[in-house]
Order: sequence, then C-alpha cells, then structure tokens
Amino acid sequence: MNDTFKYRLTKKQKMEIAQNLIDVLQKDITITKQAIIFIGNWILTAGNEKRKAFYDVWDIVLKNYLPTTRPILFRACQRISKVEKITSFTGRLECARRFSINGGTLIICDTKETLQLDEIFCKPGEYKHSFYPLTTVLQKAKKGGGWGFSKTLLEDYIGEDEYIMRNNLGHMSYLKWIKKNN
Repeated sequence: MNDTFKYRLTKKQKMEIAQNLIDVLQKDITITKQAIIFIGNWILTAGNEKRKAFYDVWDIVLKNYLPTTRPILFRACQRISKVEKITSFTGRLECARRFSINGGTLIICDTKETLQLDEIFCKPGEYKHSFYPLTTVLQKAKKGGGWGFSKTLLEDYIGEDEYIMRNNLGHMSYLKWIKKNN
C-alpha cells in the first residue's frame, strides 16, 4: 500500500484558491476554508510528496500577483536545477543556513531588482519573477484570531518567513556553502 499524500484539486478549485490567496493580500478579504487547507497542506507536506495540484495553484498565483514588498530572499538546496521550479524561499538567512545542513548551495534573490521589469512591462497573468509572501498570510491569520489555522502551525511556521517563488537562476545569485570544521 502506498502511504504518500495525494492532494488533488479540480481546475475550478485551483482557480478559486489562487484567486482567494491573491485577494487576501490585495483586497484584505477573508480567506476561504479551501485556501486554509491548501496552505496547511503545502506547509506540512514534504517536498518529495508535493504534487501537481500544489504547483498549479502557485503558478496561477505567481503569474497574477505582484507583491508590494521587495525583500531579499534566500534558499538552501543541495543541487541547483536549471528548471524554473516553484519553491519555498525564506526572508531569513539563518533559516536558509539551518536548512542547508552544512552543505549545498545558497540561492539569493534581490526581489527589488528582479521585479523591476515585471512591474513596468507586465500585467496580471504575465508576471515572471513574482513571489507570494506566505509569511504575511500567516502573520495576518495570527493577528486575526487564527482564521482556522491550528495554533501549532501558526507558531511553528511563522518563524520560517516563507515566500513562494520560481527558482529563476538567471535573476538570482548563488553561492556554495563552506562547511565549518570544528
């Protein structure tokens, strides 16, 4: 028997969740139960178990959402992929260091630079370098009484300062972690 988590959504559900995630930050509307379940499943599902439904929703969000903040984001990974995969980044270098397990590569993205062209020349549906500040949603939920997220999820994952974006190495810098000898 296969114990892997199978998360499936219809095309309509994907569109509804994506639009709600965008509206939560752009229009300050209430998050739907479907979007809460989606975020909870995204956070709690291991990277090797995330399936197409997750990436389809994030793809819609990233093509249609232009964030108002421009942080420097970090990602630790063991191997660099040339494919523009949708992945999690963090706004905290310390988190990236912890995830690196003392090896691999550190990817750095200055979103102020990468979003300049999207901001000027692209419209919703065309954004290529956008990101989604998942941490902002979790912070708003915590301030708003939880919104249906579990207390444990909010307390354990807000500190990761998570952002969702495409790994576009043409607009990012990457460095090799140096292992410390104790």
